[in-house]
Amino acid sequence: MSTNVTPGRFIGLVFLLLLPCYGLWYLLAPALVKPALGFAHLLMTHWMPGIVSAVQMDGTQALILTQFGELEGKLVSAQAVGHAIGLAVNTQILSYSIPFYSALMLATPGENKLARYANGIICLYVVLTLSLVCLCLKQLMTNLGHHYTDQGSLLQPSPNLIALLFQLSTLILPVLTPVVLWLWQSKDTPLLKGLLLPLTAKPDQP
Repeated sequence: MSTNVTPGRFIGLVFLLLLPCYGLWYLLAPALVKPALGFAHLLMTHWMPGIVSAVQMDGTQALILTQFGELEGKLVSAQAVGHAIGLAVNTQILSYSIPFYSALMLATPGENKLARYANGIICLYVVLTLSLVCLCLKQLMTNLGHHYTDQGSLLQPSPNLIALLFQLSTLILPVLTPVVLWLWQSKDTPLLKGLLLPLTAKPDQP
């Protein structure tokens, strides 16, 4: 790809590349989330062993297996009843940041694109993992009630903080993180300077 891509052509390429990128994401969604899910499993089971026994994949969703079962409408130990309550988390509301970022990078000219893309993907997975943990906390808090608060660790976030982190993880970070990464990695390119020129140009003096 030519290094002299106009802002208009870049925007057109991004919209064009969004179709195949999101198509691949839809087909490969469970596989794309597995790395983040593995880290979320390790974090949640070591952080809250009295509450979470596993975080595993269930189709495109993450399934939080708790240490609780249900008996006559009451929560009891999972060992006492021989089954565990599972709470589902929709991972696709987080992982769509991957195809969005991929389309931005594929449309951007420049050298060492593969290395820059790999570094960006690593950053995305860090955010994806932390966002997945926030969704797990929200599900545990809303579904387990005092069983969650009573058995939490000293570092357990407050309900208000969990609500704030949930909103941040689902509404802001999936859209903002790819854009911020792309801006940071493209800050020295002629393309970005061309996109920002209308914003930075001084109006003509009378």
